[in-house]
Amino acid sequence: MKQDLMNDTVIEVQGKLYKLQHFKEGGICKIYKGIPERRHLPTLAIKTIRDKWVTNEKVIKQFNVETRIVKEFQHSRLPQYIGRGSLNGVPFYAYHFVDGMQVINISQRPDLYPPDLISSLALRMVIQLYETLEYLHDKINPVIHGDISSENVVINPSQQLYLIDFGCAHAKAANVDNRTWIGKPSYLSPEQARGEIWDQRSDLYQVGILFYELVTRQRWNTGADTRSKHLFAASAPRPKMDFLAHKIHISLSMVFSKVLHPDPEIRFQSASEVLKALYAAKSYEQRFRLYNYKNRQSS
Repeated sequence: MKQDLMNDTVIEVQGKLYKLQHFKEGGICKIYKGIPERRHLPTLAIKTIRDKWVTNEKVIKQFNVETRIVKEFQHSRLPQYIGRGSLNGVPFYAYHFVDGMQVINISQRPDLYPPDLISSLALRMVIQLYETLEYLHDKINPVIHGDISSENVVINPSQQLYLIDFGCAHAKAANVDNRTWIGKPSYLSPEQARGEIWDQRSDLYQVGILFYELVTRQRWNTGADTRSKHLFAASAPRPKMDFLAHKIHISLSMVFSKVLHPDPEIRFQSASEVLKALYAAKSYEQRFRLYNYKNRQSS
């Protein structure tokens, strides 16, 4: 790996000094940990643009959009914005670093999350995500994430989720052509894969994929490479109502069958609708279990 010349560089954020430590990088951006020079301060995440993209006007524009969006957040499961600046002329913004584990690691640790635990945990996780989307989608200036995946959701030791990486996000009111910015191939909604304008219903769909992969420990999109993943997503099958009944109660399976419907007009239209359906399904499941328990006790 090429040496990162910014490592150990000390920068100023909101009048305070932080030493940079390379943390991770994606296709367009990279993130540093900002280690405070004064111990009582929190560690920051410093997000900036990779060198190969710093002269790309579209990338710079979208990065500024992302910065403005994150700056407005007032929610415990979203990045807590601290400030912005530049590194050798390249823009960055800083937010509180989330100390946790990417959800992608959960399905790879059956020793920590056995099958009898993962289903209930996965349901709690997606409920938190839909609650977060309810906040984003119902803001005065609604925000669409567009890139929800197991890599962009972090869970801390208290099992609280954080939704991160708003690199594909846009404000719905801006009425922008968002076809340029789509998420990871394995999590594309059908409309994203077909190159169509997408909206909040793609976010709902992506959370449905995440739930499917957590409870089954299998990939939803079975494409072997980027092209085949796009093709799969563009013509994604309509799940049967009982497609997850071998893992969860049929009432919950029916909810996610609708969440993952390939036609956005038939899907749930809002996070609030999904949450209402999930709460109703959970209540039905609990009553069903109580009924079975009483029957076993009386027999």
